[in-house]
Amino acid sequence: MRREKQISYNRPEAVEVLPESPELETAVLGALILEPEYLPDTAEMIEISAFQTPIHGKIYGMMLSMLAEGVKIDLYTLTQRCKTVDGLGNPAAYLAKLTQAVGSGVNVLDHARQLKDTETRRRLCLFGHELAARAVSDPDGVIDWATSEITAIAAATVHADDITPLSEVVRATLDDLERRQQARQTGECIGISSGLSRLDALTGGWRGGQLIVLAGRPGMGKSAVMLHFSHAAAASGVPVCVFSLEMPDTQLAGRMLVGGSGVNSGSFRTGDIDADSWRRLEQAAAELSALPVYLYDRANISMGDIRSQCKAMHRRGRCGMVIIDYLQLLDTASRNTNSTREREIAAASRSAKLLAKELDVPVILLSQLSRKVEERTDKTPLLSDLRESGAIEQDADMVLFLDRPAMYGRTEIDAGRYGTISAEGVGLLHIAKNREGATGSIVFRHNESITRIADYESTAPPPKRTANRFKSVCDLSA
Repeated sequence: MRREKQISYNRPEAVEVLPESPELETAVLGALILEPEYLPDTAEMIEISAFQTPIHGKIYGMMLSMLAEGVKIDLYTLTQRCKTVDGLGNPAAYLAKLTQAVGSGVNVLDHARQLKDTETRRRLCLFGHELAARAVSDPDGVIDWATSEITAIAAATVHADDITPLSEVVRATLDDLERRQQARQTGECIGISSGLSRLDALTGGWRGGQLIVLAGRPGMGKSAVMLHFSHAAAASGVPVCVFSLEMPDTQLAGRMLVGGSGVNSGSFRTGDIDADSWRRLEQAAAELSALPVYLYDRANISMGDIRSQCKAMHRRGRCGMVIIDYLQLLDTASRNTNSTREREIAAASRSAKLLAKELDVPVILLSQLSRKVEERTDKTPLLSDLRESGAIEQDADMVLFLDRPAMYGRTEIDAGRYGTISAEGVGLLHIAKNREGATGSIVFRHNESITRIADYESTAPPPKRTANRFKSVCDLSA
């Protein structure tokens, strides 16, 4: 009988005494009293919470208040202020004792860093105790809570390397410009290709740290264009993590197989597949299996869940782009009873932007548009149509609206450089916001069964996909 592998964890005894260092606290305060010119630098490193001894925290807080008020700090003025501090007893004697513990303030910044490290270890111990308690009492919300708490602890850790000299930033910016120039001269996409050359020309492709919002009304084909973007990125070697809250992974894979094989989508759904169709499907399946695309289809997930998954995949080199389908289906429930749906959506949008910046990858976030689009004579989407939160527009580096005019009964459209063209078999991507470039619209073609799209300039049906370039997209009918 095969035995299941058991996973065990070290279980040390509970920490009875939290990390603290009264000696460091004394050294920092005594040095600051002797040489208060170090206080601004120290204030950037440690807060009042770094002092475990309550009296020390009150004294430090008084010094910070005097610094904010512009009051000169010395032993006399601080003594006068500390007369109002409860529990200090004789302020003059206590403060003098602090100054006697150190010879000068020359090492105060080093001591402050050590004190900060002590506080971080103390917070981690408290976090561990709270995590254990919540894992028992609140198993559903513990992951989101733990993620946010550990992020806050990490963010509070100060490192000198976090502050970069302008000279280094300028040099890095020029190096990046040189790479973009070389890419332009060779006709390559600067960022991650979208699979549509006209869109790449306007946007420069997707780049790390960007939040791209792809929005449209239901049935316009957002999920299909999302799969097109993911396929194009993966075909260029970029690993893509797709979070689908609307469809199971088998349905997503089915759409990709239909687009890659050219098999009729209706026949695929009903199972009416002949031998030739099977051959094409098997070939498409082999090509798709070689692509670094990772699907996550669990419903009712939060941005905290997505962030945890992406960080884990990023550490393994499997997350170069993130796609979330779609914003309004995310679990945005808040423990705050006064929170509104708009605030929750705004928080999710902000988390998506922070994820892009933290991992330095593009995040494509799908979003629904409100019904206001269909109430107007002109059905062209506007930024104000983004559903449930104006924060989406604020957080996004780029906003794309998907539009298929034929769905509203239009027979012709004004396609700019192409003049007036038939709306049949044509879709539009409106770039309503582009923080780093131009806005405008691009036209793309799709075939009669709406299983493939291509640049409008392509007069022939899109060719089959190769290992180096992706030319098809999955079922746009949903």
